[in-house]
Amino acid sequence: MRRSLPVVLWCALGLLPAFGQQITVNRQNKTIAITADDTVSVDPEVATITVGYYDYAPTKEAAYEENIRVSNEVIKALLNGGVSKSAIETESVKLERVEPNEKWTAEERKAKQYQASQSWTITVAASRGQAVVDVALHAGANVLEGLDWNVSDPRALQAKAGAAALAKAKAIAEQMAKGLNAKLGDLVYASNRAPAPVFAGAFDTAEAMTVPAPPPPPPPRLVLYPKKVRSDATVYAVFAIE
Repeated sequence: MRRSLPVVLWCALGLLPAFGQQITVNRQNKTIAITADDTVSVDPEVATITVGYYDYAPTKEAAYEENIRVSNEVIKALLNGGVSKSAIETESVKLERVEPNEKWTAEERKAKQYQASQSWTITVAASRGQAVVDVALHAGANVLEGLDWNVSDPRALQAKAGAAALAKAKAIAEQMAKGLNAKLGDLVYASNRAPAPVFAGAFDTAEAMTVPAPPPPPPPRLVLYPKKVRSDATVYAVFAIE
């Protein structure tokens, strides 16, 4: 799944001094300001799978008992398949009277008076995602609600994306300084968003670049193809020039 992960550089990278959210631009403050973005993609390490079971019955008791029977079979199969109990969480449990569908026959209306449902979220290593789905469906689960790929340490991936964006900003600033026959100095400010500058003279302003929201992950399939996990970062960096 694709995710847009905000990067707070002064926490993730440990590089930045405390600055205000506004920067004064004048002839004494010789700086180059850059907005740059970058993306880091890595193989998934964690799979989060949501499976469930629902059934209809003519009575509340029958719906409940059948749901519990199949649910126990699913959990037993997962535990026997090597999934730890701590990796399984109950996502939802429902037992309710059913509003009849106008297209149902009289027999179907009688058989579908109540519905019981239950779902679980299972978190395992990405390499085991396919096996867990297969075990759950074979044991009786009849709903595959969702599948999410992620990394074990999202903050580390955020920091990596932020560092890549900051390095890109520095490379651009070096080229700009070279074109001005100047030498790039120290980094004086960096943020994961571009502040509105306060201008002391007549300068044009520029809008901050933003990272578009990523598209949602593809729907789960019977055969799973682990998707790379992406982290996008945009940084606004100001460098001194000499």
